[in-house]
Amino acid sequence: MISFLPYIFGLTSLLIGLYLFLRSFSIWKPRPRNKEQEERSERMLEKYGTFIKVASIILILKGAYDLILPNPDRYSIGNHEKNTGWTSEDKATLVKNCIRDAGPKATTYPQLTKEYCDCSADRIMTAMTKEQYIKTLSKPLEEQIKEVGPVFQGCLTLLRQRVDSVEKQGK
Repeated sequence: MISFLPYIFGLTSLLIGLYLFLRSFSIWKPRPRNKEQEERSERMLEKYGTFIKVASIILILKGAYDLILPNPDRYSIGNHEKNTGWTSEDKATLVKNCIRDAGPKATTYPQLTKEYCDCSADRIMTAMTKEQYIKTLSKPLEEQIKEVGPVFQGCLTLLRQRVDSVEKQGK
């Protein structure tokens, strides 16, 4: 369920932002039920028009950001200080193995690969206990990918975007 929250909140923010944008810039005016409602709406736009315009743009940008780069970790609730069994040495090992397994990308884009591996290690250490991760590693590769892949998907998406950006700048 948590993996859907960025999309739910992103779409909600985007739609509310679009509604406020259209109303505050007088692009769309709903048909009022009576004269009093129309006057109240006009007074509200006169009084809070600038605030509503700024808020609508912020909501649109936030909604677009949530939809483009969904991060379910932003919406987790509860005690984040649980004992997962991970140590700083474990993180260093995860990062080292990730860089080793990155292959040619690690030599072509060393800084981007390190940032990706740091991100992935952090996400794995947050999402799973050390015992869960070790148990996952004992499974076949396909099952490992199914279990661990979604955990660091955001890191992978960010890496791809950065690599594409660097390649475009190089051309």
